[in-house]
Amino acid sequence: MNKRSIVGAAVAFLVIFNLGYVFHEIVAASFFKASFGPGVQRAHYVIPVIAAAFAIYAALLAIAYPVAHGHFVERRGWPRWKAGALLGLYCGFLWDALQGGLIEYATYNVSLAAMLVDSSYHVAEGVLAGTIIGSIYRPGRLRGESRAI
Repeated sequence: MNKRSIVGAAVAFLVIFNLGYVFHEIVAASFFKASFGPGVQRAHYVIPVIAAAFAIYAALLAIAYPVAHGHFVERRGWPRWKAGALLGLYCGFLWDALQGGLIEYATYNVSLAAMLVDSSYHVAEGVLAGTIIGSIYRPGRLRGESRAI
């Protein structure tokens, strides 16, 4: 990862980590509390684990972004943010909505509505994180190659 990838991952982490709190604990808190069966939600969240998961998620998006950049930006002429948004949509759906939402609905005592709302939020969160990473990313120079500014 180059410096811009690291910055993109850091900015994406800060944004989605904080928006996650706002969405889950302010905007939709009463809906989620009413939608979860007894014993599903902890009395107190383990914030360091949540932060680590968000950091890993942002880092994995930043690591994967150069592939999307090469395919969509360099080959097809897409804007960087659009390639990032598509990557975030893909990862948000696979990593969170499908596995973390629908499988949790099938496994835990939660309503389907709650998991659909939560999964939709996390897909949008992935799109936002990917868009941030794509907007900040710049490809690195190859050895011996100069780049015009």
